[in-house]
Amino acid sequence: MANKGKKLFLFLASLVLGFFLFVSAFQQVGVSEIMETLSTFSREALVVVCFLNFFAVFIIGSLRWQMILRSQGCRIKFFKVLRAKMAGFTVSYITPSVLVGGEPVRAYMIKEESNCSWERSLASVVVDQAIFLAALFLSVLIGFAYLLEHFSLPQEVLYSFMAVFFFSCSIFYLFYKKIITKGEDEQAFFTFLIHRINLDRIKFVKSKMKSIQETELDVERFFKGDKKYFLLVVSLGLLEAFCYLLVVSLICFYLGVNLGIFRSAGIFSLVTLANLVPIPGSLGSFEVALTFAFYLLGIGKDAGLAFSLIFRFINIMLCLVGFFAILHFTIITMKHRVSFETPPIFAKLHRFFINFVPKDWR
Repeated sequence: MANKGKKLFLFLASLVLGFFLFVSAFQQVGVSEIMETLSTFSREALVVVCFLNFFAVFIIGSLRWQMILRSQGCRIKFFKVLRAKMAGFTVSYITPSVLVGGEPVRAYMIKEESNCSWERSLASVVVDQAIFLAALFLSVLIGFAYLLEHFSLPQEVLYSFMAVFFFSCSIFYLFYKKIITKGEDEQAFFTFLIHRINLDRIKFVKSKMKSIQETELDVERFFKGDKKYFLLVVSLGLLEAFCYLLVVSLICFYLGVNLGIFRSAGIFSLVTLANLVPIPGSLGSFEVALTFAFYLLGIGKDAGLAFSLIFRFINIMLCLVGFFAILHFTIITMKHRVSFETPPIFAKLHRFFINFVPKDWR
């Protein structure tokens, strides 16, 4: 109970912080100015950016993940992969970790609906995120390099980026060394981290070490296996990251600001940094980052906040799609017993959504 109370306190504290940042950002600009900027954004423009964002997040992301599953011998229909991707996105968005919060959920859904074991399904998610985050990191580097070249950045932003840069480089290097080039007697990536920070002393973690090691072996097999799949997956990761930049550029274009791809990458780099702040939906940190980015580029804070409202709206639309994906999965699996591997948050969502299902269907 004490642990649950602590988690609830941290969750509520992050929401309060996010709300404070959100209000602070909007206090800098008058509502009338934001509404005037939003008035230039047509319904047709909203449809275009919604479609492109859906295509980037769900279609390209699901195709990439399906390629990884196929390379592991897991045969599963695209619709089921897409539904799991949608559900994972929604869970990530409503939890404090926007980039990775829903990954166990989508691994679990694939495990339940395919011939994949839990270890292999989880390995596919690890590979998918490792490649996507590497593509994302490259986009952020390009954007931040542009900002450094053309603008004088505050020390706080510079130090934050440098901290993220060195931490990310260290993790990517360690992942490469411990997964791809490790010797036979070396510990793999997750096993190494677990032993290094003494998580293996926890009874639950200790009981799952064999499963973790099997997952690591499946990850290793992908990177050392068929290069055709690897190159295809990397290409789809880069394409998804490029589509994100295109979404940023298009929103600005429809707001009357022609940024181009490099300045869009600059905005994207700061937005990605904001997503690392542990607040559900990056509430507040997202708005602060965009206000600063647009002010830095000389566009105006009102355009930055208008951009944030549009971008948040299209992501909430994706979230709603994800909720329906979870509901659909709940309906078709409601007679299944919740297995031991079910992520706690998904078990809670399952119980929540089952209330919407008529009793006659259960």
